[in-house]
Amino acid sequence: MSVCKSRPVEGLLCAVLALGLFGCRQESAMPPSGPLPVAVLTVTLADLAQTAIAPAQTEGVREVEVRARVTGILQTVNYAEGAQVKAGDLLFRIDPSTYVAAHALAVAQLAQETARAQQATDEAVRQAELFRQKAASRKEADDAKALADAAKGARDAAAAKASLAKLDLDYCEVRSPVAGIAGRRLLTEGTLVTPTGPDGLLTTIVNADEVWARFGLSEDDFHRLFATGAKSAQGAEVTLLLPNGTAYPVLGKIDFASPQVDTRLGTVQLRARFANADGGLLAGQFVRVRVTGGKAKDATLVPQLALVQAPSGRSVFVVGAGDRAEARPVTLGEALGSNIVILTGLRPGDRVILNQLHKLRPGSPVVVAPAKK
Repeated sequence: MSVCKSRPVEGLLCAVLALGLFGCRQESAMPPSGPLPVAVLTVTLADLAQTAIAPAQTEGVREVEVRARVTGILQTVNYAEGAQVKAGDLLFRIDPSTYVAAHALAVAQLAQETARAQQATDEAVRQAELFRQKAASRKEADDAKALADAAKGARDAAAAKASLAKLDLDYCEVRSPVAGIAGRRLLTEGTLVTPTGPDGLLTTIVNADEVWARFGLSEDDFHRLFATGAKSAQGAEVTLLLPNGTAYPVLGKIDFASPQVDTRLGTVQLRARFANADGGLLAGQFVRVRVTGGKAKDATLVPQLALVQAPSGRSVFVVGAGDRAEARPVTLGEALGSNIVILTGLRPGDRVILNQLHKLRPGSPVVVAPAKK
């Protein structure tokens, strides 16, 4: 009797051992796998324009606050909110009663001082003539001249007060300083307005023919696009991306680039100007901008799916010597849709492997599969 038959436990062990040997024989009998068929992209180098996308907010190139310049009761509102107004159009009227009286008083005082100045001047001329004829002393002539000069000074002061009174009276009519779209009225008729504080702001006028888009770029993006600093950013093209994802049809240009990094945000602040003749852009809108900067020299585009993560960083597999996979570390630029810019690490003619990446190891044999037609 065999050992396997007489002892159940040992019989089970024999069966497992026999199954293992069978499995080993089966595995050793499997033929080794051949080269992996792979799709490749042949590298060509070129100078590629670099871009960056950032959030931005629009504002009118000319946004003017309309404020009261005298204290008084707001009497009338003379415009329609949201309407187009011209420079000089009447927007508000402040009760002018006090200022009419003050102006009349200043004009009357000016008339008095003018008459006194004329009288003093005539007396000075008379005394000068008497002194010439030796009928009056020098002191009398000098005193008359001094009085005439003082009277002229009083007359000029009265004239200045009359001008200020007229200015205050004119300020009772609040007119638009620029042409543009009038904002909502912030105060209603009957409100006491003052030149200072929150009760002085009446409305705003926005000239929408041009708008600015203000945005910031990270230090890395800014130096990638503008290697020589803020000066090289002037005039760079900017595409404005609307909230619905479409591009605004008019290109803008950067007209301001900060020469320093905003330490609070860690960004470089920039501003681009856009023509807005049709009024399609609204001041205060949240949008995105795509900034075009300097070109990346000797760069190439590859699909992002070709990237693999290595301990030393990102890399791609290329078909190396002897048709074996070779890992190549690369320096990445910006992502452009499903592709990404490779700045360094690839040479012209390199064949970048695009598939089978989960099966590849450095040195794996590969064969380039024919392109599908």
